[in-house]
Amino acid sequence: MKVGELKLYVWEDVLSDYAPGLAVVLAHDEDEAQRIMKEKFPDYVTEELPFSKCKVVTEPDAFYVYGGG
Repeated sequence: MKVGELKLYVWEDVLSDYAPGLAVVLAHDEDEAQRIMKEKFPDYVTEELPFSKCKVVTEPDAFYVYGGG
């Protein structure tokens, strides 16, 4: 079991159909975040979800995605 602080890994403007989406993972490090994404959402982890565009959040922050189509 890993110990230490968790970080929020955020991918913005991904998984788009009619409008861009958002993907988030709470993990200890980037390797764990990528593994969780691949395990939970194998159909969506493609070139459309580049891990290099990940934002790592370690301090209070806020995000939103408008609803609608």
